[in-house]
Amino acid sequence: MKYGKKNVVFGFVYLIVTLILGVFISFKLQSDQSFAKEPFAFPRVIMRASHAHGNLEAVLNIIIGLIVDRLKISDGLKNTVTLLAIFGAIMHSGMLLIVPLIPISGKLAPIGAISFVVTMALMAYSVSKGMEGK
Repeated sequence: MKYGKKNVVFGFVYLIVTLILGVFISFKLQSDQSFAKEPFAFPRVIMRASHAHGNLEAVLNIIIGLIVDRLKISDGLKNTVTLLAIFGAIMHSGMLLIVPLIPISGKLAPIGAISFVVTMALMAYSVSKGMEGK
């Protein structure tokens, strides 16, 4: 793996981070009754969203990493897809993770979402070009 290894490694590390966040949310719900009673309280909603989106974006990075090096596309496009997927995860769910600490970071999350849309469009195009057999 040349380019895809970055996505696979990032994906597994990011999955660990978001899974730990899920465990934290679970403990917080059990120990803090005020946190548990307010299903739409700001910190709870943001933490749940960053956990769910982070898990998905981590798995997408792993899948992209396993596929991207087998695609019949230029190295530049492979590198672009690789970096956009990582950037998208950091800017989307990563920014949601730090909203309780830095509230303005939530304004950056749409940049990551758009980055993932572009990544998926590039992957659709790239896969349509074909894959090399291995």
